[in-house]
Amino acid sequence: MGGAAAIVAGAGRGERIGHKEGKQFLSLGGIPVLARSLLNLAAVPEVEEIVLVVNAGDIERAEREIVKRYALEKVKAVVEGGEWRQESVFRALRTLRSRAETIVVHDGARPLATPPLFRRALKALSDWDCEGVITAVPVVDTIKEVEGGWVIRTPERRRLWAVQTPQCFRSAALQDAHERAFREGVWATDDAALLERYRYRVRVVEGEITNIKITYPRDLIMAEALLEEGGLEVVVPDGSGL
Repeated sequence: MGGAAAIVAGAGRGERIGHKEGKQFLSLGGIPVLARSLLNLAAVPEVEEIVLVVNAGDIERAEREIVKRYALEKVKAVVEGGEWRQESVFRALRTLRSRAETIVVHDGARPLATPPLFRRALKALSDWDCEGVITAVPVVDTIKEVEGGWVIRTPERRRLWAVQTPQCFRSAALQDAHERAFREGVWATDDAALLERYRYRVRVVEGEITNIKITYPRDLIMAEALLEEGGLEVVVPDGSGL
């Protein structure tokens, strides 16, 4: 596997968390949520460069309290995000310094994604004949498609997967999909959907059930409980000053 660049999307407003402070700065086991996400990613040897995307008003704070405090030397830039996640990733793509053939996109609000998960996704992209690899877990609940309060249909559960990040892409395909979507005014909820639209091949590797996204207050409680169970702690660099 060759070197990879990474984009971490941390510009969400976090309104559903019910806290005046952005969810990415909330403490999780004594370490900010965003710092945990970045530390896990930085521990992946294949990742050589990280661009962090945050809200305009959080740039200075992220540089001071996250990047510098935790000695995250792989973070080469902290940039302002857009109104929507897709716009944020697009801006980060234009900021990357390296010409890495592989790009990892990860949500800053998924602080428990482990380095082995990142590596599995990167290896799958290297080994398989495809342009993208997503991490996901099989859906265990029955899903109903609903419109106007009425059940329209019940999809076959065995074909449904709940998508996570990290997602890994061949750089040329991701760049092309974002550029075309920007020109055409196309919006999608994740980067893989853009590749799918433009006929690129996307495969899936099984993710981790512990790789939860911090969206609601209960998610933070659940993440704390998972940390207490052990096996998910991050390695903090010696030069972090902690």
